[in-house]
Amino acid sequence: MSRGGTPPPGVRTPAFLPGSPRPLRIAHRGASARAPENTLEAFEEARRLGAQAIEIDVHLSGDGSPVVIHDETLERTTDGQGRVGARSLRALRRLDAGSWFGPRFRGARIPTLEETFDWARGRIGVNVEIKISRPARVARPDSGTVPRDTLRLVRAVARALARLRSPEEVLVSSFDAEALACARGTMPRIPLGFLASRSALGLLSLHRRVNLHAFHPHHRLASRGRIGMAHRNGLVVLVWPVNDPSLMQRLIDRGSDGLMTDDPALFGKL
Repeated sequence: MSRGGTPPPGVRTPAFLPGSPRPLRIAHRGASARAPENTLEAFEEARRLGAQAIEIDVHLSGDGSPVVIHDETLERTTDGQGRVGARSLRALRRLDAGSWFGPRFRGARIPTLEETFDWARGRIGVNVEIKISRPARVARPDSGTVPRDTLRLVRAVARALARLRSPEEVLVSSFDAEALACARGTMPRIPLGFLASRSALGLLSLHRRVNLHAFHPHHRLASRGRIGMAHRNGLVVLVWPVNDPSLMQRLIDRGSDGLMTDDPALFGKL
């Protein structure tokens, strides 16, 4: 690695899905163009369409269980209301997470992270995005302070991951540098990815701090120059969201190592 990619002492992060053909075909929230996002139905459709990995989003329930849902609130993708973190796991599991997408998905449920890992094991890789709000902060010896809910969520993800025998099948990502620092301290063997939607500033300093595996730029940031910079610093580049075959091909030509799409069927048009 170059100077910007020097890993911390004692940490050697394995590759995500080593040996898989590149570019990686990643289904964004599952095959979310064809089934309700972040449900087992969307994950199964992604696998059927040949995706090598699914990208999922994780929040905590009110009683501390990691659940797979994108928004902090329930209205957009379920028949519930209010904050995810205000409901118990039991209450969340009673909600319908499929009817909003179409009547044939009525009865789809919000999966737990453990349930998702159990389904995915040996079938498909999983990119877990840690979703962060901005609550009260608590002291942490190695980096000062960190949001309390960040620490709780990272620890819950770590507990779920502890059951896995193949950590190279999982990548943990976030827009939040503090979450990734917590993740590195809690999950030293797990590959980490830094998400960016508007700017790549801070990427290399975070890489020096936590030994990232991947950079996840929005497609607007995925220029040939930025992809090259990431590669020179030992980073894999996974671009999102990519829902047009011509854009897919341009990003592949620029050197992208993986593409996240709402519709994995688009890979068949390359």
